[in-house]
Amino acid sequence: MNIQPTISKSFGVEGLKNLQLQTFAGDIELIGHEENTIKVEVFATVRSIVSLFFISEPVTGFDPEIFNFSMEVVGDSLNIYSKPNYFHPYNWVNFQNTSFRIYLPSTINSSTKTYGGNVSLKRLKGNHTFSTWGGNLYVESSEGSFRAKTMGGNVEIIRCKGDALLSTMGGRIYVLENEGDITVDTKGGNISVQKQNGKVHCSTWGGNIQAFDVVGEFECSTMGGNIRLQNMNGNIGASTKGGNITAEIPSLGQYAWFDTSGGNINLYLPLDSPLDFELSANKIKHPYFNSFSGYITKQEIRGKLNGGGAHITARTGGGKIRLDYATSTPITASPITPKQSAPQKETLATIAQNSVENPTNKQKNINTDIKSKPAKSESTQTLSSKFDTDNLIVTFLFSLLLNYGLNGIVYFTFELINPQSPIAVIYKAIFFSNIANTLGVVAAFYTFTYTAENRVYSKWAKYLILIAFTAIYVNIFQVFVWIGYWQHVDRRLISNNQNNVSFFYSILPYIVSCAYYYYWQQTRNITRKISEQEYQLLNLEKLKSKAQLDALEARINPHFLYNSLNSIAGLIHENPDKAEEMTIQLSKLFRYTTGRTEESFHTIASELEVIKSYLAIEQVRFGKRLRYEIDCEEGVMNTKIPRFLLQPLVENAIKHGISKIAVDGEITVKIAQFLDDIVIKIHDNGPVFDEFLGGGFGLRSIREKLKIVYGDKATFEIENEPEKAVIITLPNG
Repeated sequence: MNIQPTISKSFGVEGLKNLQLQTFAGDIELIGHEENTIKVEVFATVRSIVSLFFISEPVTGFDPEIFNFSMEVVGDSLNIYSKPNYFHPYNWVNFQNTSFRIYLPSTINSSTKTYGGNVSLKRLKGNHTFSTWGGNLYVESSEGSFRAKTMGGNVEIIRCKGDALLSTMGGRIYVLENEGDITVDTKGGNISVQKQNGKVHCSTWGGNIQAFDVVGEFECSTMGGNIRLQNMNGNIGASTKGGNITAEIPSLGQYAWFDTSGGNINLYLPLDSPLDFELSANKIKHPYFNSFSGYITKQEIRGKLNGGGAHITARTGGGKIRLDYATSTPITASPITPKQSAPQKETLATIAQNSVENPTNKQKNINTDIKSKPAKSESTQTLSSKFDTDNLIVTFLFSLLLNYGLNGIVYFTFELINPQSPIAVIYKAIFFSNIANTLGVVAAFYTFTYTAENRVYSKWAKYLILIAFTAIYVNIFQVFVWIGYWQHVDRRLISNNQNNVSFFYSILPYIVSCAYYYYWQQTRNITRKISEQEYQLLNLEKLKSKAQLDALEARINPHFLYNSLNSIAGLIHENPDKAEEMTIQLSKLFRYTTGRTEESFHTIASELEVIKSYLAIEQVRFGKRLRYEIDCEEGVMNTKIPRFLLQPLVENAIKHGISKIAVDGEITVKIAQFLDDIVIKIHDNGPVFDEFLGGGFGLRSIREKLKIVYGDKATFEIENEPEKAVIITLPNG
């Protein structure tokens, strides 16, 4: 039979901006369309205890006493709510599932939540937040901003443009053919990224990470899995606590960094390009370098290849590093147009129909047109389905000891409180002896660890000394028990109940002390490893920041060099002295730029020298069209700031200001201290800033540099009133 939606209703979008949807159990599918309405289709089914919840039957309506369902416009939002009334006896033996398919125009944002179903978004625009406790998340052919979370399902985002923040507690994540900034996180699943343009940040606690054909910035981390990157183009970062890293980067951006605590690192790089290396490992294998300045050992490489360029940092705590040539063809970013999804072969109605007519079939996913993924290999499936005998034995023994110990505690406790056995007095004595043994073990452990543990290097000697300390302290405490209790017990009871088991009671303290010492050692080693890993991560962040700063410093505007050389060529015959002066200034500027040291900071005085050389060159080009003034307080001259912080701003003033006017161009640089901050102001009298200005490398490099160095402590402002200026505020010290 033909199953129709339980409810089908349309809403005009005039005055509406948001969709708020919450359902207890059911799938949610949001589909973008060009109509000026919100079309809501509700598919409700119920499973009864009579059929053991196997058969799903359609619901023709909602009884308000049994099921809470509402759909109403409140302000600028369409609110939809669906939840069973758990106090009604009907819901104790029946389970209702309410799914939604909603068609949205591009002007509507959404916030949706389901506790037991999947969420699917297709061909949407705008801002969308969605979550599910156990289902899957799927986004396809959409544009905008997406924020999503699932407690255990998988996450897929395919052919989308915009920003996305997606997370799952344990499922896998699949990212394909997107453009924009994407952040994904899973607590244990694998992550796969393919054909991505933009920034990608991904992390998993224990799964593997693989990425192919990425253009832009890609950074990833895993607590213990392997990382495989192929045909990466741009800025790359990868960190794993114990796995291996394999990365092929045919086209490098400004930097690349790699870190593993104990695995191997295999890097395939454009070794015929200019690179800066900082590599350290147990062993490094690399091809012959034709042009290298620095030093190379079996464990470390530091220096410049082919004159130096993109910064490569790699370190492994216990593995090897291998360098080789990249073989893939570099790819560049190309715009991604969200593709229209193919028409659905099945609707929610037909799914509901199939579940009624063929109850043996499993319920199908609401996303019927999702491309199926390759099945696991037979070997993988066999491995995952093996019965874990070792874990079963460990679980059985642990449960047995726990139950046995708890039963013993309960028995002896009741015997002490309300004695029933004729030898209860012996049990009481054993209780006091156990306390004495415990005190002896604790005293022996702390005495050993504070006095002898660090002075003895042999493992067996450590345990023998600990046993000796245990024997001393246990006997001391047992003397007090004997004086306080045992000597008052009838000796006939003691002799009648004394047997060979007493020997095992006597050696238990030594077993306990050795077992606890072993556990303490393992815990300390784990803590030490974690601390070392945190220290490595801290160093890695420093190295990453330094690599980014070096990359930002190294870039020189090729148009500036082209114009400068043209000006020098033109002046050689007309004014040789000016040509010579300009050549000297250009040489000084390049000395500042290419003669970089390991320091990422220098004084304001040094920065002003760079600016003066740059402006002197430009003044030769522009002649009387350019005048400049530099005003800096003497008290801040020796204050250190990031290298090449101001030169891009002065260059920006020339490019977007002075070059746009015919006469009387002016540039003013003022630097002063205000309270605990240093204020830098760069003014030019060219055309005012466009409100959308900010995409050029100059301004972007400054923003990135301030963020890397100062975080939120520095500010960067662009003003047109009361005068055109760029203002930077830095903390002083």
